[in-house]
Amino acid sequence: MNLIELNAIKEHLSKQLAELNAIGVNCINCTEYDQGKCKQYQAQPPKDWLHGSVDCEYWESDNIPF
Repeated sequence: MNLIELNAIKEHLSKQLAELNAIGVNCINCTEYDQGKCKQYQAQPPKDWLHGSVDCEYWESDNIPF
């Protein structure tokens, strides 16, 4: 690998990391959240989990930004 290749790889990885960091880990962005309820818990999640960061073992994203 030469310097040009190294810099190209670094730039590519940096862009990928920025895309991953932009994914909000919250209920709104979870595939288990549907019509105001969590499919796993069959309940409305707490308000701070809707837009804040969550630590849920069932959180999953489909990478669709809405």
